[in-house]
Amino acid sequence: MTSSPIEVFFGYAGLSHDSGPDHPESPGRLSCLLPVFESRVKRNKGKFLDIRPEPDLSMYRESHDSAHVDFLESLSFPLNLDGDTRVGPPTILALREIAGALRDLSGVRTGMPRRVFCAVRPPGHHAHFHGGMGFCAVNHLAALAVLRARRNPSERILVLDFDVHHGNGTIDILNRLLTPEQFLFISTHRYPFYPGTGSGRENREGSSGEGILDIPLPAGTDDEDYRIVLDEWILPRWDRFAPATVLVSAGFDAHVADPLGDMALTETTYRRLGEALSFCEGGLTACFLEGGYSLPALAASVDAFLSGWDRD
Repeated sequence: MTSSPIEVFFGYAGLSHDSGPDHPESPGRLSCLLPVFESRVKRNKGKFLDIRPEPDLSMYRESHDSAHVDFLESLSFPLNLDGDTRVGPPTILALREIAGALRDLSGVRTGMPRRVFCAVRPPGHHAHFHGGMGFCAVNHLAALAVLRARRNPSERILVLDFDVHHGNGTIDILNRLLTPEQFLFISTHRYPFYPGTGSGRENREGSSGEGILDIPLPAGTDDEDYRIVLDEWILPRWDRFAPATVLVSAGFDAHVADPLGDMALTETTYRRLGEALSFCEGGLTACFLEGGYSLPALAASVDAFLSGWDRD
């Protein structure tokens, strides 16, 4: 079977999103990735998506309290949602652009192979049903999961989150808006660590593998530690669930060079994660950029991830 090309949605409007002075979640996180994508396109290893932005944030009303979306759409000046999360009018333009990608991806039919990497900011996996937090204003991946689940209630959706922080917002939304049979949520993350969730106490497993698999990892986890987790915990549960759609919170802040994570992963692990995705057949696989705050490490990790995904 010939794999579909990896498509790249590059959120250019995200370059104008202002997280505040000296904030680790900077526009450089996108600009450092552009050469990686351009190189792959020149080598016929991918293509850029050209998608029309949405006129508003209606796509996010599927997965967030309408009061939160109303609040964001009314913004006329910058303000802080919390101590880490600044939003303003340029943020809303970026979110409308991402909403265009959500519209496009929500219409992909089950069984039609498609692979997409969404390089966007602000990130999303901490944004919960009622609001934003932790650099995140709204939750892009959760919005897409809800849109697809409502369009096709029988679709089985795997959410994989390998950011160094637990995807607390994503699981909050999935638990609220999807039925337990519709999804499997797998998260690897440092614990204890921000945001304080993901200990494993909420884990559950249904008869077909659906449920929650939080895998808390200690500080200093390295490539060999993660290989064991991937081979012995993640892949068997993934295979048992047999998802039609795979959605990935692709955070690269567990890299040894990252200033926030205090972990010891390298490009080796990110290539392995990409290789795991390369075996997905016959459905949508969509990745959303989450963390990663050393720009050289982020660029190298994304390149390794895409190379594994393509089995270069």
